[in-house]
Amino acid sequence: MAIYLRDIQNSPPKDLIQELATSDPLPEVPSKPNFGLDSIFGLFLSSFAAPLYLYASLRGKFQVWDDVLAGIPDEVFHEPALDVGCGRGLVLLKVAKRKQKLARGALDGSICPAYGLDIFSQADQTGNSPLATYQNAAAMGVVANTVLHMASFTEQLPFADGSFSLITSNLAIHNVNREGRTVAIQEIARVCKLGGRLVIIDLFGHFNDHKAILFELGWTEVRVELVGFKMFSSVFSMPWTLDV
Repeated sequence: MAIYLRDIQNSPPKDLIQELATSDPLPEVPSKPNFGLDSIFGLFLSSFAAPLYLYASLRGKFQVWDDVLAGIPDEVFHEPALDVGCGRGLVLLKVAKRKQKLARGALDGSICPAYGLDIFSQADQTGNSPLATYQNAAAMGVVANTVLHMASFTEQLPFADGSFSLITSNLAIHNVNREGRTVAIQEIARVCKLGGRLVIIDLFGHFNDHKAILFELGWTEVRVELVGFKMFSSVFSMPWTLDV
């Protein structure tokens, strides 16, 4: 299966995980992963709700994503997956871990990697960098199951149409302006395979726009629901099928 756009198949973007995994000297690997805090600016803006913000950033989002991913059938994880705005790898590496577990029982090597992309802005997440994502992948033992690219979701993604059976995004798309969010949703929909699954967790105020774009593109099932205080003022949307 061709993952990348035709014009870059022979020179795909760098896989930053493998670049770091083969560097000399090798980066230090921590004893356990560290996913940092979401935006410090967001913490200040939350003011009186700062305890909820900290809970969501340090614990709640882990619980929410564990529940979301646990509800997705194993077969969805066999094909390539993409985490958009992956940051230090919270969701990306949970998906990679699930793939690793499935790969142990797949003798034919049919479990494809988890792909992540980000511009690694530290304004959006503390300590955000490819090195931090690599170190977390190494600490979790999923380097071989993870591919990492530096790319913006406000531009054409470097992937071919219908490349991914699962696409995720965690508190990332709201960080750009409305035009950028429109491009992001359009591109995410383009690279999602027919019958694939998309899960977006983001701030509540943007989901009417997200839904409208997906409906315009022919998506027939889009669900939006609150995730409650585990992820302060966030929701997730789970489109399932394309009507084409």
